[in-house]
Amino acid sequence: MNKKFVIPMVLSTALFTSTFAAGTVGAVSQEDRVNHVSENHAQGWKQQNRPVFEKIKHITTKDTADAVKFIEQNESQLNIKNAGKSLKVKGQDKDDLGMTHVRLQQTKNGVPVEDAEMVVHYNKDGAVETVNGSYNNEIAESNMSTSPQLSAESALETAKKAVSAPEQMDYAPKTELVILPFENQHYLTYKVNLNFLGENPGNWFVFVDAKTGEVIDQYNGLMHTDQFKPATGSGIGVKGDHRTLHISHKNVAGSNEGSTFYLQDNSHENLEGISTYDFKNQWRSSTVQLPGELFAAKNASWKSDYERAGVDAHYNSEKVYHYYKDQHGRNSIDGNGMPIVSTVHYGEDYNNAFWNGYQMTYGDGDGEFFIPLSAGLDVAAHEMTHGVTTHSAGLKYRFESGALNEAFSDIFGALVDGDDWEMGEDIMAPDALASGRESLRSLSNPNKYPVGASYVRYGDGRGLYPKHMNEFYKLPLYLDNGGVHINSSIINHAAYLTGTQIGKEKLGKIYYRALTVYLTPDSNFSQARAALIQSAVDLFGENSTEVKATEDGLNGVGITQ
Repeated sequence: MNKKFVIPMVLSTALFTSTFAAGTVGAVSQEDRVNHVSENHAQGWKQQNRPVFEKIKHITTKDTADAVKFIEQNESQLNIKNAGKSLKVKGQDKDDLGMTHVRLQQTKNGVPVEDAEMVVHYNKDGAVETVNGSYNNEIAESNMSTSPQLSAESALETAKKAVSAPEQMDYAPKTELVILPFENQHYLTYKVNLNFLGENPGNWFVFVDAKTGEVIDQYNGLMHTDQFKPATGSGIGVKGDHRTLHISHKNVAGSNEGSTFYLQDNSHENLEGISTYDFKNQWRSSTVQLPGELFAAKNASWKSDYERAGVDAHYNSEKVYHYYKDQHGRNSIDGNGMPIVSTVHYGEDYNNAFWNGYQMTYGDGDGEFFIPLSAGLDVAAHEMTHGVTTHSAGLKYRFESGALNEAFSDIFGALVDGDDWEMGEDIMAPDALASGRESLRSLSNPNKYPVGASYVRYGDGRGLYPKHMNEFYKLPLYLDNGGVHINSSIINHAAYLTGTQIGKEKLGKIYYRALTVYLTPDSNFSQARAALIQSAVDLFGENSTEVKATEDGLNGVGITQ
């Protein structure tokens, strides 16, 4: 008889949702208890800001600083209004093709409009090629007040109560005044970000009405002076693999030099290190907080059973770092050499891994469904790609934009761990394998595995991960943030169909460009299609085999426009 597994729900930008085995019943999570705002929402979600993706050829400009003026002059073609008063330059960058991308934020009286961004793309000659993003005309034309009647302090207290946040926070709360388009209305709100640990860790975003103090919306976006000298060590991973590790050692008073070694790699130029920490199987306490305690040993050999999870996390982090650096010229998660931090032994029998906006965190698994999750190279790539997304497109972790967020992490997991098109095949425990669960998700055949029982009625009735839009799950927000881990498999399969035509290296270049150049926080599947095709055009030419393969992959899953 197949064993049934119950996987704890993780409120996070995490590797997976609550259930994976046939017949599994989802655990009741903190999200189910506190996400009262979302329980009354309609199933699915309607995009609040107007999507824009317009090719504008042969219109030149002398200075990319005039991006706002350019949009203002082309408001009619773009079907947007009051651009000159509303758009502010958020940033710009130049890519390897010589193209310049200027990112603009929509504002009202200086207050940003949530998820409303436009991007103007210039070719190497300074001519505008495309404009894309999201814009809200109603807000641009409105006379709404942007003066709050509620204090930021009051909004913070309201937000804490709404999500049952602990008194002791692991990161300082952030509060920002924003305009929130929500259910065909727009509100002046305080956007409060609360990041904390525990058995139900959270990276909550709570929107508190700046006039009435009411919680309008909320969602969980947890996606997780010593002088050191470089050294080389060795270790054994979770599955017995022998690893060569880049580590560090330092002097200890009264001891021989190098008598203490650390899982800290400072060998890479312009990178602030790769470090691996031990959370000692705790959830959180007054003495142990993320990232935990840096792994240390008296010699450069890491071979005990307890150290194996740390060995794999450290080794895999460097592998993912090299993939992004060598394939895409990206220096670490943020592109600017930020530290790459991993924590292992999080909690007891914790069946998940997550990116919390700052670092990767791995549980040990329960030994029945999962072994320590740091064993998977694709798992490390998945979590680190959430970080890349945070520092590029910023895809909002709910509904279609959240499914894109998850899909890009799965896709790059498969690209870094290039042996197959499965996700998580190296972290499955013997009991799970015996039950027929060989991996978490399959990019080649998403229908291979069932979804959790609580999701079945929102799909086509078969209860399988979808591989086509006619199998899309219209989930409410309180179930898997609107299907971020479920509907992502449609995009996964599109990538697989493209990759089998042109290979993983070219696929990676197309998807990386779409993620870092064209997608914006509010992007949906249709906008992702436009972004992916345009990325293929940029890289390989208008009528190239690669463009056709990209179109074929998307058409093959029913994303046709």
